Amino acid sequence: MKRSILATQLGLTEEELDEMDLTPEDLDEGKVEEESNTFFFNVPENTPQHILGKKGWSIGERVAVPVSLFDVSGS
Repeated sequence: MKRSILATQLGLTEEELDEMDLTPEDLDEGKVEEESNTFFFNVPENTPQHILGKKGWSIGERVAVPVSLFDVSGS
C-alpha cells in the first residue's frame, strides 16, 4: 500500500498523514461481513485540530478506506 494513495483517498497530504502518525500499516480489515472489502483505522489521538476540522473527524472515530485502492495480493 502506498502512502500517496492513502493520502489522496483521505483528502490529505502525505505531510498531514505524518502529522497524524498514520501509515498504511495502521489500517485493519473490518470483521463485519458486508464490509469485508474495506480497511479501517481509528483517528489517532495525536491528530492535529486542523486536520480534525478539515475532515470533520473526532479522535477515535473509525474511518473506512476501500480495499480496491490497494494491491492487497502483493503482486
